[in-house]
Amino acid sequence: MKKSITFFILLILAFKVNYAKYEFKYKLNVPDIKHELPAILNEVSGISDIDFTRVALIQDELGIVFIYDFIKGEILSQHKFEETGDFEGLAFTGNSIYILRSDGRLSEWRNFMSDSAELINYYLDLKTNNNEGLCFDSKHNRVLIAAKSKPRSHDLKEERFIYSFDLNTKKLLDNPLYSLNVSEVQKLADKLNIHFDLISAKGKQKAFNFRPASIAIHPISDEIYIISAVEKLILIMNRKGDLVHIEKLDEQLFLQAEGITFLPDGTMIITNEARGKQPTLLVFKMKE
Repeated sequence: MKKSITFFILLILAFKVNYAKYEFKYKLNVPDIKHELPAILNEVSGISDIDFTRVALIQDELGIVFIYDFIKGEILSQHKFEETGDFEGLAFTGNSIYILRSDGRLSEWRNFMSDSAELINYYLDLKTNNNEGLCFDSKHNRVLIAAKSKPRSHDLKEERFIYSFDLNTKKLLDNPLYSLNVSEVQKLADKLNIHFDLISAKGKQKAFNFRPASIAIHPISDEIYIISAVEKLILIMNRKGDLVHIEKLDEQLFLQAEGITFLPDGTMIITNEARGKQPTLLVFKMKE
């Protein structure tokens, strides 16, 4: 009898461990710092942390990297690398910054803030036409690229790929590092009782369609954060590719979240396009 009771207790404990509520470490409705960005950054599309006061920003229509002081709330400098293009992601790796164009062109800008700056372009053979997320994975010395659109192969229309570009070999991994299934993301949202009222411009209900716009790796938990701007959500997954948690973004505060990055202490910074109003930069400290 004692053995049966002990087994039952262990079973309950195991159930509680497996289904314990995820502890999200940020108050998304209360940013610690909020800045309205200047009009030149209305289409702000990518962000990467530089240090504890500065981030690099890019907007998708101009070939300019902006260095922005997120404490003072001002642009410190501008660094032009090209005239125009559909630029979507940034990843600062130290002396170099990587810039993602939506068609999959990845640019390495070495020593970009110095007189010895050198720009090298890599034309990647991605399986998707529209690619927006970019972040530095320092643990493996690579950058991760998140595809916004479905693969060109029709039988994979529910998959959203994340690619890996090795910074040692300057080569793209042959196959996507991760594949996220739209239905599985929807199932997790349903499980967490998160609902999305997606209305088209004509006032019709739209189906849920996970479209990654930005990606970053949490420096403390080592989890991967992915923002889907249109659905206004943050998806969190672990290194194995397991979906861990979803947070819904308030549509008034996050007009169109297109960029995310983390400082080494876990501080999270998110940028929003203007969407006819004002572009913003939001800073969130980790909760104790």
